[in-house]
Amino acid sequence: MTGNTLVTVTFILLCHDSAERVITLVRQLLEDDPDCRILVHLDKKSPKETFHKLVSVLDDEPRCHLMRNRVRCGWGQWGLVEAPLRALRYAFDQEVVPDYFYLISEYCRPVRPLRDLREFLTVHQGMDFIECKTSEWIKGGIREDRYLYRHYLDKRKYPKLHRWMYRTQKRLGLKRREPHAYEIYFGSQWWCLSSSTAKKTLCAIVKDPKLRFFKTVWIPDECFFQTIVRLVSRKNVSGYSLTYSCFDNCGQAGRVEGKNLPCGFYFSRKHYL
Repeated sequence: MTGNTLVTVTFILLCHDSAERVITLVRQLLEDDPDCRILVHLDKKSPKETFHKLVSVLDDEPRCHLMRNRVRCGWGQWGLVEAPLRALRYAFDQEVVPDYFYLISEYCRPVRPLRDLREFLTVHQGMDFIECKTSEWIKGGIREDRYLYRHYLDKRKYPKLHRWMYRTQKRLGLKRREPHAYEIYFGSQWWCLSSSTAKKTLCAIVKDPKLRFFKTVWIPDECFFQTIVRLVSRKNVSGYSLTYSCFDNCGQAGRVEGKNLPCGFYFSRKHYL
C-alpha cells in the first residue's frame, strides 16, 4: 500500500490549558503524518497569553490553522459541541477537504504510528468511529434527565445553582417532551468521522431547527454527535471510538499509564508512559 492511496486525516484539536502541550502535540502529529492537517480551537475562556503564544508559533505552520472564531467551552456545556462544529464548517470552506476528521484534545496522545491509523481508515473507508450507546453507557449521575430538563449553567462553576435549577424544574413538572424523530444516543466525546458523515451532520443542523434542543442538554458533547451521526449514517456507524479512555465510577476520565493498551486504539486520553 503506497502513501498516495491512503486516506487523509484532519485533526480537530480542542485545548484550553497549556500552549506548550498543544505545540508539542501539533509538531508530533505534523511530523508523524506529512499529509495531515490540524485545526486548533483554544477555549475562549483561556488566558490571552496562551492564545498569543499559540499564534506566535502555529501561524508559521502551513498545515495547521489556529481558529479565530472561538467559543467558550464550559464543562458539560454546548461550547464543547459548537467548537468542533465551527472547525468542520471552516474545513468545508477550504479547497482541500480530508477524507476523515478526528477529534482530539491537548491531553490525547497517539499510541501507534499515524500511518497505521491511515491504513486502518483506508481499509474501512466510509465507516464512522464513534460510540453510540443507550443511556446505560452513563456510569454515574442523571441519565435521561440530561435532556428531559434544561441545563443552562456550568455545574463546576455554579454547582449549587445548577442543582437548584434542575430540582426546581422537576418539582414544577417542567419536563420536556422526548424527541420523536430520533433516539438519543450517548458515548465518548472523541470521534473519527468520514467527511461525508461530517457534511451530513452539518446539513442536518441547518435542515432541522429542532436540533437546537441540544443546546440546553447536560453534557451535550456525549450525546449530540452520537445522536446525529446515528441518524444520518446508521449503516456506517462502528459503535466504538479509536481513542482509549479510562473512566472512574463517576464517569471522569482518569490517567492512563503504560504501553500495554487494548487493541484497536490509535490515541489515548491522559496517557503517560
